[in-house]
Amino acid sequence: MTDSWISAMSFSSFAAPFTAEGAPAGTDKRGDVEDLAMRWQSYSSRGAAAGMASLELLQQAGQTGSGPMLNRIVEIHGLAGSIGEQLSLAWAAEQDAQRFQSPDVERDPDHAQELEFAQRMAVRALCEMSTHFLLGAAHSLANLVLRIVLCSPAAAAVVNGVKDRRIKAAEGFQPNSELKAAWPTFGPQSKLWAETLPEAAASSSLEPLERLVDRLTQLQRDERFLALEERRGMDYHRHRPQSLDHTSPRSGIWSYDEASEIACTVVPGHSSDARRDEVTVHRVCVDALDCVAASMREIEPLLAPALAACHLAWLPDEAPF
Repeated sequence: MTDSWISAMSFSSFAAPFTAEGAPAGTDKRGDVEDLAMRWQSYSSRGAAAGMASLELLQQAGQTGSGPMLNRIVEIHGLAGSIGEQLSLAWAAEQDAQRFQSPDVERDPDHAQELEFAQRMAVRALCEMSTHFLLGAAHSLANLVLRIVLCSPAAAAVVNGVKDRRIKAAEGFQPNSELKAAWPTFGPQSKLWAETLPEAAASSSLEPLERLVDRLTQLQRDERFLALEERRGMDYHRHRPQSLDHTSPRSGIWSYDEASEIACTVVPGHSSDARRDEVTVHRVCVDALDCVAASMREIEPLLAPALAACHLAWLPDEAPF
């Protein structure tokens, strides 16, 4: 008898199904995350004003040749805005992941298995979309902190003095650089974030910079961020679990027993991959959303004093023109 099961599936839209009343399913709105994302997006609109305010601060401090620092402060505001948009997109994808799992969604009992597979595939895809933007937000947040640290000449000398070809390739991390090396990846194993940046901040003798870097390194060590990195490693760099049942088990179909010197080949029936569970993937996503949002929320009040210590402005109350 031939084994029969659904072996492939596709759908043309991620639009979440409606409830029996014809309305979208309710969600945990996570309004604090949405508000945070919107606020960070708005920071980019103040870049030019912050640049002009910084010019005045630098002149008052007797800083000459400070033109590049004006471009740096504009870059920092623009980067903050892009981080806000990334968090907003991560939030939106997670909202749809909730809708697909809602018990209020109308489901045809005659197509229960197809709907189960479709829900799993969609939820996992939406969570992966959310975590894609969360990883981008974390990466950008780290690079924002790096650029603030580089506003201190003493700290910049430490960063740029590291004997690492990747740092050399960044060519001093010039403002608005398009060099790939100028945007180093933020990850759990990187010494740049765990060692070099704290050393640079300490060398500046500016406590606000040290507090800012310390909060970033907390994110680097956060178990929720580590779980996100691990899941991403499996999904993007190794063997992403398939949502449907299949007959290609990870253990293969051939094995050999050294003791008995017996080889065995088994043809399995269709089965599921335990790591495909959409509830687990969603949990990783939600934890990461909370983790990155918390980091942004706690870094936010540290930005103004860190920049002020370098004679630069963050969101001036009034434009100087």
